[in-house]
Amino acid sequence: MNKINAALCATLLTTSFSSSSYALPVDLNTWTPESYPAVQGFDAGSWTVSADGSTVNQSINGQPTLFYSDFDTFGSSFTGSITVFDNIDDDYIGFVLGFNPGDTSSATADYLLIDWKKNTQPYDFGAPSSTPGSTADVGLAVSRVTGIPTADEFWGHTDFASDTSGAVEELQRGINLGSTGWSRGVTYDFTFDFGPTDLEVYVDGVLELDINGSFNDGRFGFYNFSQSNVTYAGFEKDVGSFPGGPVPTPEPPVALLMLAGLFGFSQIRKRRR
Repeated sequence: MNKINAALCATLLTTSFSSSSYALPVDLNTWTPESYPAVQGFDAGSWTVSADGSTVNQSINGQPTLFYSDFDTFGSSFTGSITVFDNIDDDYIGFVLGFNPGDTSSATADYLLIDWKKNTQPYDFGAPSSTPGSTADVGLAVSRVTGIPTADEFWGHTDFASDTSGAVEELQRGINLGSTGWSRGVTYDFTFDFGPTDLEVYVDGVLELDINGSFNDGRFGFYNFSQSNVTYAGFEKDVGSFPGGPVPTPEPPVALLMLAGLFGFSQIRKRRR
């Protein structure tokens, strides 16, 4: 192989491996809705998926509700956008990681919640009557959900001593958005990178949440609490930075096929000489 071919092969290899990406669009038609029990006239969520499976809209001002994937999350990265089109309300939008089907009624549930409140607001959902109301703080945060928390515990990221069924433990607030609410009609791009001991969350390309711990594997999903007309769109799944999940096997990149062709051609030239 002459010097020109060798240089070309090196360039093709470098380009191939530096630009390769395994990101795949997520089809939301295969996802599943699940909601916590409704109280005080609040309804369960209503998730409507577009025909092509690229977007879903949650239209109800109701109890904590989720829409989760048909795949687990360890070792994966997710990107996509979220937009609130409602012109009145100011409550929670967000995501879950490590959620498992049936966790809304499971005493052994243990997953991560990333939620974002537009404004600070005290409220009392009144059920059960033994738990007081709580205050939801403005801003972005990550919490750990265990068992079956009450609506008031979700609202205030808390654990009431009078309720032993579950808790919402806040772990960290956003670096820049920890006390800043979302804005109506603005599309925010989110990126999640998740593994057994790590979670990083970026908003519009800026790192907002970066935590370490011991986390459970499970589904990736969208979360909504008392906020109507929210659209989640354009999500893709990729190989993440942290270990824990299977690595997709892509088709051979064009550059590698070209490299194989050049190598074969050089061997033919050698035999002819």
